[in-house]
Amino acid sequence: MTTTVERLGPDDWARFRTVRQASLRGDPSAFAASAHRWLDELDVEQHWRARLADVVTLVATRSGVDVGTAGFDRSGQLIGMWVDPAVRGTGVGWSLVEAVLALAPPDVPVHLRVMADNGPGVRFYERCGFHLVTADADAEGCLAMTYAPSPGRA
Repeated sequence: MTTTVERLGPDDWARFRTVRQASLRGDPSAFAASAHRWLDELDVEQHWRARLADVVTLVATRSGVDVGTAGFDRSGQLIGMWVDPAVRGTGVGWSLVEAVLALAPPDVPVHLRVMADNGPGVRFYERCGFHLVTADADAEGCLAMTYAPSPGRA
């Protein structure tokens, strides 16, 4: 099955809202507590539009169904990564990470935060070329990871 990854813009806010809220409701422990504000106080059209205007936001689709999302902010952070459990292990996550890395300016180091107790997530990012910055979790329980670029991205 083919995975398509596309970039969303502010007019796609309702589509992004659907997939983002599915990720937060379906995998609440995979996200820092601050992300859950998108289920209540930030769940307003203007906030969704502003998020899409400010953050490169990608959605992965299979057979016309949105099955994953990832973002890339101005600081170089990969954010909001999520893949529907029904398609995990099928390459959707790889497709999203590859798309983020392809869009990142070569002089911007790509980094991310992953929940410390999300062992499968940590291992996935390590397979993608990310390395732990420190083994200590931050105040929200996240580990920092950074991408070690291949020679072609240096």
